Amino acid sequence: MVKANKKKPQGQKINYKKQQRQEDKQEQQIEIRQMAVQACAEGELTLQLQAYDTWFFRESRPHDAVGASELSSLFPPPVRTLVGALRTFLGDQVGIDWQTLQCKENNFDFEQNLGNTEHLGQLQLNGPWVCYQGQRLYPAPLYLMQKEQTIARLNAGKPIRCDLGTVRLPALPEGCAPGFKSLEQRWLNATDMAICLNGETPNSKNIISTTHLFCHEARLGIARDNALRKVQDGKLYQTRHLRLKEGVQIELKAKHLHPLLIQALPVNGHALVRLGGEGRMASLETNLSTQPLPFAKAKQTETLLIHFITPADFNGEMFPENFIKMEHLGKTVWKGVINDIKLIIEAAVIGKSHREGGWDMQKHQPRPVKSYTPAGSAWFCRLEQHYDWQTLQTQLQGQCIGLDSAYGRGQILLGHWQDTHNG
Repeated sequence: MVKANKKKPQGQKINYKKQQRQEDKQEQQIEIRQMAVQACAEGELTLQLQAYDTWFFRESRPHDAVGASELSSLFPPPVRTLVGALRTFLGDQVGIDWQTLQCKENNFDFEQNLGNTEHLGQLQLNGPWVCYQGQRLYPAPLYLMQKEQTIARLNAGKPIRCDLGTVRLPALPEGCAPGFKSLEQRWLNATDMAICLNGETPNSKNIISTTHLFCHEARLGIARDNALRKVQDGKLYQTRHLRLKEGVQIELKAKHLHPLLIQALPVNGHALVRLGGEGRMASLETNLSTQPLPFAKAKQTETLLIHFITPADFNGEMFPENFIKMEHLGKTVWKGVINDIKLIIEAAVIGKSHREGGWDMQKHQPRPVKSYTPAGSAWFCRLEQHYDWQTLQTQLQGQCIGLDSAYGRGQILLGHWQDTHNG
């Protein structure tokens, strides 16, 4: 006896609880990947610096600037300052003659491997990042606005005529009351940064401020005449040092390190280096693992939100030199290409210029002060043609754009934004 085949009932019920459990599981897996620790590739190391005392990284103004009663300290430390301390330590370890930049005991080429005052040779860096209680922090995107415990996101608004042309200026969502302020000098961990990359807003309780990371200490100093062994009249200065709190470190990722340099770095333990103004002591440790960069969920999209997690150098301009300002569909936009990806920048949130100077130890003179696009800035972009998400991730995620990319300048993360005012 043959049983008749039963037809599947039409309009089967959807098990929403099962579907929700699957989505929750996927969310957990993504969060685990955001926080997972990965092994460094060959020739790469994670460098961690911790303060023994206060640190001072002078702002761009000189001590004798008009109206400068006190000079504050930059935070995080400028990457060139960190590089200078690292190069000095490594040079001493391999026995470099600092007058000739030659190594007495081997044929190690200092300039080829560690560069000079203008470049890093084959060395490449990412960072610096702030680490707090074992987690790497990222500058809060400047499109996040806060009012008391409420967080809102700026989005590309309607085109408005201004000095730049007919541009889409960033705007708060409709219905937001006045009083929101940007989150300058605030940080997010990888999980909350990933929330931002996915077009959402983090919990205000998770935002980390400078009070969690360091406190200020005022210092009064004098200029000395070492030849006469006395102080110089009228040469008083006041500085504001930083005392980092427990669990706060500065992290760099070094790439393409010569094997001799890897051997010179402390593997099981730490070394002492002089860092910043007054040559304050710092502990240098190395790690063979690294924390991955936060990432957004993959999806097909026509828009792209580019986040800057380190200051970018576009030679004083808003955008790279290959981006051309033009009129497109009645709006002023900037068209260009980054790593073979064709983009249209329709709006941008850019903070106050980040200014750095420094000291050229070879020429014994100050370095020219430069203005950088600050970390936390973001570009609201539209793709000129279709790209799958994997291609965008490969070409752009974690890449450094602009000048001085070997120093880690202009490192970017990819995110999503929803265009609610198109046209």
